[in-house]
Amino acid sequence: MENYTFLIEKLQELGLTKREAEVYLTLLIKNGATVKELLESLDIHQPQLYNIIQSLIRKGFIRASSGRPRVYTASDISALIDVQKMKFDLLKSTLQEELAKIKSRSEEEGPYISMIRSLEGVLASIIETINVAEIEIRAEFPAPVFEELKPYLLGALQRNVNLYLLVYPSTVSFEEFERFKDQVKIKTSELGNFLLVISDLSKAVYAKRRFFSIHKLPVSNTEVYGYVIHEKDLLLRLLNIHNNLWIKAKEVLCWIPRPELYPKVFIEFSMALNELETLLRLGYTPIVMVEGRDVKSGSPLEIRGKVRSVNRFGIVSNFVLEGEKETLTIGGFDAEVEDVEAQRITIEKIERQAGGKE
Repeated sequence: MENYTFLIEKLQELGLTKREAEVYLTLLIKNGATVKELLESLDIHQPQLYNIIQSLIRKGFIRASSGRPRVYTASDISALIDVQKMKFDLLKSTLQEELAKIKSRSEEEGPYISMIRSLEGVLASIIETINVAEIEIRAEFPAPVFEELKPYLLGALQRNVNLYLLVYPSTVSFEEFERFKDQVKIKTSELGNFLLVISDLSKAVYAKRRFFSIHKLPVSNTEVYGYVIHEKDLLLRLLNIHNNLWIKAKEVLCWIPRPELYPKVFIEFSMALNELETLLRLGYTPIVMVEGRDVKSGSPLEIRGKVRSVNRFGIVSNFVLEGEKETLTIGGFDAEVEDVEAQRITIEKIERQAGGKE
C-alpha cells in the first residue's frame, strides 16, 4: 500500500504504538475483520493481538460487534482527532488556569536566558511569545517557520498588535495579511541572520539560521535548539543586527501614513523613529506622548508635544520634542546623551505642516 510507513508514523503521533497502528490500518483497509482474519494478515501472535485490540478499544480507535465471531471495525480518524483536540483544549484551559495561580503566588524572577530543545520546543516557545504580545511583534523568520506560524501571527493582528516581519527567502505568500495592512510591515530578503521573534521588547525567542536553511542538508528536529531571552540589553543588540538587514530588505507590505491611522503605539524605539522620520518627510507634524524616564535623575515621566526633527549621527539616534514648557531630546533604551529615555511612544495624531505636501 502506498504511503503505508508514512501512515503508521502519523498514527503513532496520535498516541498509538507501531503494532496498534498496524492493526488499526488493517481494519480500516479491510472495512472490518475478525481476529482470525487479522492473524492471517499480520505477523503477530494471538495473545499479543488480543492485548492490542483491547488497547485500541479503550483508546476509541476501534469498536467490536456484539455477535460471534466478533468483527472489529476502525473508527473514523477525523472524529478521533476532533476528540483529541477537545481533550487538549480542556487540558490547555485547566493547565493555564492552575499555572497562572502558581505564577501569581511566586515572587521569584525567572531566568534572563533559558535554552529550549527540539523543533517542537522552539515552535511552542515562539507561539507563546506571539500570544502574549499586546503592542508589537518584531520578527525575522525563515520562510518555513513563517508558514507554520501564520495562524498565530494573524491572531495577533486580530488583537490589534502591530507586526514588523522580515521573511527569508521571498518564497511565501502574504495575501492573508493584506486586510491588516494598517497594522503590519513585511519585508523580504534572500538570506537572513537568524530566527528571532520579539514580543513587546520584553521576551524573545532566538535560534540559528542553520537549523532552517533551504541551502544545506536538513537538520533533524531533535538537533534544533534555541533560547528564550528576557534580557532587554541583549534583545537590543540582536535588534541592531536585525535592523541592518531590515533597512536593506525589500518592502512587501506596509501601511500608508495618514491622519486616520493614528493613534499608534510603539515600544521599540527604532520603529517609532522610522515612523516619525517618514511623517516629517511627508510634511506632517506628529503629536506624540512619550512615557519613559529622565536620563539624569532616573525619575519616571510623561511628556506630550510636537516632534520637530529626527537626528541620526553615528550610533546616536533621537528626536526633538517640543512640549508646552520645554524642548527635549528623546532617545531609546539606555539613552545617555538625550534628556529622556523613551519606553513607550504613542503617535496620537498628525497635523499637516504649513506648506506641507498634499
